[in-house]
Amino acid sequence: MNEDRALEQQFLDRAKALTNVAEVYRCLQVTMLICDMVAFGVRAEAKIFEAAYGEPSGQKYWDAHLSEPIRVYTLAHVLSAHVAEQAEQVEMARIAIIRAFRDAAEAGERWFTGDTTPLLAVEDGQTNFEGLAKIKLYPRPAVEWLLSKPKREHLVPTSLQRFLQSGGEPTNAQVPTARRPVTEKRAERFAAHYIKSEQAAGRSPTLRGLEAGAAKSADMHGGRDYLRNAFRRLWGVRRGRPPKASPKIAEK
Repeated sequence: MNEDRALEQQFLDRAKALTNVAEVYRCLQVTMLICDMVAFGVRAEAKIFEAAYGEPSGQKYWDAHLSEPIRVYTLAHVLSAHVAEQAEQVEMARIAIIRAFRDAAEAGERWFTGDTTPLLAVEDGQTNFEGLAKIKLYPRPAVEWLLSKPKREHLVPTSLQRFLQSGGEPTNAQVPTARRPVTEKRAERFAAHYIKSEQAAGRSPTLRGLEAGAAKSADMHGGRDYLRNAFRRLWGVRRGRPPKASPKIAEK
């Protein structure tokens, strides 16, 4: 028991030494610490966050990782380090995450940057991913996509899920963040909210009205096709006529 505590303290001391390190390096070194801890069978994520950032939730840590485009392999590495319970599970989780992102690319998700051909070529039995070095993605919508899939949500660390559930807002509101690409799920939520608001006001939802509302939202720029498809699914627009029965609108 004393040996375990001594080992844990060594990791905490290393984390404390990162307090004044620039964030571009600190978040990566904290991830390396987490990986080392898993290798030694030590589970003290919250304590590491507390030592390195002064708070146990990991808000600043996750905000740093999710604040700008990141390499596909790097994000898979970060997530796998936190979801693995044992050392042998790290590589399994990393492979599962990369395969999930491959499936997302095949489905046409728009949160990737660059040529995704090498990612699309990933095979189920593949373990070498050197060809993915140049492919990046927007991490927030990528993680939200994982959470939207029942078979993938376990690939998102609990601390990251809590961060997103709390709003996942930047720790410094004065620093602008990159605009998130519009996903099919976000477009559907936006359309559902618009339809529900129009019905509550006694008005008939229209595609033109939806697009006008989207134009005023900084988060909906570039999502015209997704919005139109979502509106047609939810409102059943056919030649400008709504269906006879009011559709069931999914709650946010």
